[in-house]
Parts: sequence; C-alpha cells; structure tokens
Amino acid sequence: MNRRNFLQQSAALGMYPLLAGAMPLSGIASTTPFLPNPCEVTDRSVVIIFLNGANDIFNTAVPLSQFSAYTQFRPSIYLPEQSLITLDDSLSDDQALGLHPRLSAFKNLYDDGLLTMVQGVGYDQPNRSHFKSTENWLTGSGGALQNERSGWMARFLEDRYPGYNGTPFDGEPDPLALLFGNTISTGFHSAAEHRLEINLSGQDPSGFYTMISSLGGAPIMDIPDTDHGAMLNHIQTISKSVNVYASRISDTFNNGTNSADYPNSSLGNQLKTIARMMAGGSRTKIYMASKGGWDNHNNMVQYNNNTEGTHANLLGDLSESVAAFQEDIQNMGLDNKVLTVIFSEFGRKIIQNGSRGTDHGTLSSMFLIGRGVDGGVIGNNINLSDQDNPGAPNPEQIQYDYRQVFSTVLQDWLGANDDSLSSTFKRQEYIANRPTFINESNLVPDACYYTPQPPVTCACIRVRLFLEGFYDPQRQQMHTQLLDRNALPNTQPYTAAPLNYNGTETVTTWPEDTVDWVLAELRTANNLAHTVARKAFLLRADGQLMGTDGTAGISFDGVPDGTYHLAVFHRNHLAVVSAEPVPTDSPNFQYDFTTSENRALGDRQLKITGQVWAMRGGDADHNHIVNNQDYNLWTTQQGQSAHYDNYDLNADGQIDANDFQLWRGNRSKLGQLK
Repeated sequence: MNRRNFLQQSAALGMYPLLAGAMPLSGIASTTPFLPNPCEVTDRSVVIIFLNGANDIFNTAVPLSQFSAYTQFRPSIYLPEQSLITLDDSLSDDQALGLHPRLSAFKNLYDDGLLTMVQGVGYDQPNRSHFKSTENWLTGSGGALQNERSGWMARFLEDRYPGYNGTPFDGEPDPLALLFGNTISTGFHSAAEHRLEINLSGQDPSGFYTMISSLGGAPIMDIPDTDHGAMLNHIQTISKSVNVYASRISDTFNNGTNSADYPNSSLGNQLKTIARMMAGGSRTKIYMASKGGWDNHNNMVQYNNNTEGTHANLLGDLSESVAAFQEDIQNMGLDNKVLTVIFSEFGRKIIQNGSRGTDHGTLSSMFLIGRGVDGGVIGNNINLSDQDNPGAPNPEQIQYDYRQVFSTVLQDWLGANDDSLSSTFKRQEYIANRPTFINESNLVPDACYYTPQPPVTCACIRVRLFLEGFYDPQRQQMHTQLLDRNALPNTQPYTAAPLNYNGTETVTTWPEDTVDWVLAELRTANNLAHTVARKAFLLRADGQLMGTDGTAGISFDGVPDGTYHLAVFHRNHLAVVSAEPVPTDSPNFQYDFTTSENRALGDRQLKITGQVWAMRGGDADHNHIVNNQDYNLWTTQQGQSAHYDNYDLNADGQIDANDFQLWRGNRSKLGQLK
C-alpha cells in the first residue's frame, strides 16, 4: 500500500516539537537523564507482545525434575535432555527448567537479571476457543467476571487520563496506545468509542518499519479494496485521532534510529519500529505487538530432529527479536523506562496429539523483561501428571490469575493506585495476592501512586485561511490596508443580525500584519446547526488566525468533550466549515483551508486564487448566499470611499467595480451554513 492511498501528504498537520508544553520531539532519550526515580513514572511505558495462537509452554521450558513424565506424554515431540539450556542451576526441583535450544537469547537475558518467568498463569473456568480466550485476556474477563465489553487497557487509560478525547493534551503529545500487528485488539477499546489506540497494522510484508516512514499528515481519503481495508476502516472510525497523531507518529519515527540487529520478521520489525519511535521521543504508554503462528496442532517439530521445526522457528524469532529490542533500548538509555510483557491466550495440552503437535490447553507462563524486573522464576512448575480429562493441566493448578500479573505491572511499574486497579479489573481477587517482580529501585512507592488529572479542556488549534480579494498571489499573502489606514474597529464587529455575537473581544494594541476580524465557531459533528462555542479572532496576512494579543492559534474555553467541525465567518465573505472534525486541545495541529477545495465542507465553498484556495467574497449581508440582495446593497454605495464597510469587498478603501467583479464571480453561490 503506497503513501498516496494511505495518508495524503499535508504540511498543515505538522506537529512541531512541543505539544501543549510537552517535551521537545528531539527526544526523551537525548534530553532526559534516566536515573531511577520511582516517583517519575509518566515517561514509563509497557510493550505487550501477544503470542497469537497459544504457545506450547512445555516445549518452551521443560520441567527438568519431571523429564521422564514429559517424554512419556510426548513420545514423538519431546526435546532431548542434552539439547536443553538449563535456565538456572540454583533453582529448586519444583522450579528447575530447561529452555528450548532456540531460546539462548532468553537465557542471556535471564543471566543478566532482565527476565522474570511467572508460571501457572490463566483464569478460572478457562475457555479453549482462541477468539473467546483472547477476548477474555484483553477485556479482563474470565472466571467470575464474564463478558466485559471494554478492554482492561482502555479502562486503565481512561482512569489515568479522565476526559481524554483522542487528541494530544498537556504533557502527552503521543497516542496513549499503539497497536501493531494484524490483530485489532479490543483491549484498548473503551465503552464509548474506539479512540484510545491507533492501529498501525496491515502494511507491506516488510513490516511496520517501512510503513511508518511513509506516514503523512492528511486524513485517509480512500479505503482500498484490499486486505488492508478492514484495518483502514477501523482507523477511519477514529479518524480524528489518526489525523491529529499522524505527523507526530511519523516525526518520532524519523527522529529516531536503531542500533541493534533485528530478525527480518514481522515481530522483529514491529519491535524495531517501537524502539525507533521511543528513540525519537514517543511517550506512548502501552505498545502492543503480536506474532501469530503458535497454534501448532500439526508437525510442530521436524522429523528426525525435534529441536527444529515450526515451534523452534517461532521461539527463535521471539527470543532474538526481544533480545534485539532490549539491546536497542539499552543503547538509547531507555531500558529503565520500558517493561516488556509476553503472553498467550492459553497454553497447550500436556499430552501430544496424533499429528506431532499439541491441542488447546489451559495454563501457561508469562514472561516479563526489562531493567525494572527482579529476574527469576515465580511459581512452581506445573505437575504434568495432574491433568484434566482431555490431557491439559488441571485448571486447579492455577497459581496466578493473569489479571494479578497485569495488576502488578500497572501498580508497581506505572503507579496505579488501588482504586485504579479496581476500576480496571473490577474484582478484588484479581488485584490481591499479586506476584512481585518489579525490583526495589524501580518499584513505585505507595506515596507516588498517581492521582488522575483531567486533560486541559480548552479547545486549542491553529487555523489558516485566505480571503478572496484580500489575497495577493504575487506576494502570497493578504494585504493589511485596513490596519494601515487605521480602519479596523477595536472591538469585534459581529454584533449585528444575523450573526448576533455578543462577545467582548477587544484590541488595545494591534498585532503586526493584522488583516481583519473573523468569527469562529465549533459545531457538533452530527448536527452542524448546533453551535457549542463562538469567539472572534484576528486574521494575519499569512492566513493564520490569532488571538487579540497576536498569539497564533485559536482557543475556546469550557468546551464539552465531543467531536466538532470548525466554522469561520467573515463580514463580507461566504462562511466555511471544515470538511472533517477538528481536534480539541491540540495547539500544534493546524487546519488549513488554503490547500484544497476539499478542505471546506460542501460543493465549491472555496475559490482558487493564484495557487491557493480562499473564502469567496460577496456575502456582504451575512445571509450565506451571494445574490442580488448583496448587489443591490452594493449599488447604493458604489463610487464611495470606504472606511470599514461590508460592501468594500476587497477592503481597498473604495466601493467600486473591483468589488462588483468579486460579487459577480460568486453570484448565486450558496454557503454550507445557516
């Protein structure tokens, strides 16, 4: 999928280094000393790797003290004892494990104190359907809590950032979550809408690494009829977030570099991209990568060599990709800020099947990797002889509910308090008796648990537009004749009918290059007749809207959370409304009406002037149509000098034939708004 089909390029959405006071994009890695400070957790992140299809834990980490039983239950697929990598000689018999020979990189991470393995993980009354069990893990369902519809990650993020509306806010310029891989995860979906994550899946086979480098800033214009269609359609439903964040995602990628050698695989490329974005300054809280292919019912091992085959290749890719990622973030100085979590939707049976594979089981293990973990093994090996009737581990052998593991991540690593854990996982038993694996130097103390703070609620964006008749194609900007001859009123001029705006905006000292006053409104996306905020602003010669103090950008205070279009009125030009919703609370997002006719909602609402698009002149009576009524009023003033007159359409100080030509060129043009 090429750049043109995915996101059309637009300079208008360039998200420069600072968003609402956030850290410069030049990089967290290059500007922040990463000394351990458990109270400073806002720049910590979690990378979750989902092994889609259910990894066989018993050929991943063999319980050495039960090796005889292991070979008995798996006569055709067991790993030879001499091939296994002893994880840790100091472990007791009930924890002694032999790693698959393709997991040497995991062994190195373990020896460096960077890997913790939690055994016997699952949930009560396990479901062995891939779809349902995956849904359970991602929504926090299973056992006593059934059929949750929102994702637990969404519930956590909504509690951490109450009022978040899918756009950047003070201190957090990046998406709160980024989803990689081909799985559209319900884990990030809130009950209200899918706005907490952006899915970057479905690009060319070489992986996300090449796809993100082609991101532009404009919205998705076409949904191609390809395998990518479902993903793009999902993105379209959260188009506001994608539009706002597209340039930021691209910038963090382009500003970062990698310094480790990754496998050229889907997972390798996903982790490579995540690391590069982190190096470029991304502050995303949760990244989720995925790797499929683990549903090995058939031929999981190679004939005549059980250490090779499908499962071996999967483990090798996982081990090497994670090790490369850890090396990369260590080289960046970010390894104290990143925790990696690996899980599958369930385990496999203890017994092999008749096809040299294994079928769906119950319990499995989770891996936690990073500078923040203690390292080691938590929990005892599963008793291979204690099986349920189909030959899987007896579910009663469960040692940790998966929600207990994630609760530790959220509290001890990210600083969630008990109330937040309760909001996320709903039941006390899922947050009590949690495993402990975050080391003392990185453990968030109770006193440092966060108190949720709502994002800033003002609606803040940048807007650019031109006025036909004011714009000079040769100078590529508008004239300032009204300012030059002191004709501009010091108080906003939109009090009369039909606009009837009663705002008190006043100018004491005129900013340089002021062109005129404009009136801006936010209108509800599903009902454009409903106005939720109005305010008068100044228009600058370069097309930027600015406050009365000359600060570029516009802001509306006290705007309710929602989705809005932007409408802009001028006293003698046809009003325009944005073709798509605009983000709120995003001071470095720019909506540019000048780049295309399609930037304004409706048919031919903008007019080409030179090489830019401008608001159409001629609607001098504000009735949203250029008609004979405007002409008749013009004729009563024709030939007169103008000070600040609506019928001086080009504001040159004369009501003359030049104004008539502007009116004539737009005669009978109907505006989009009423």
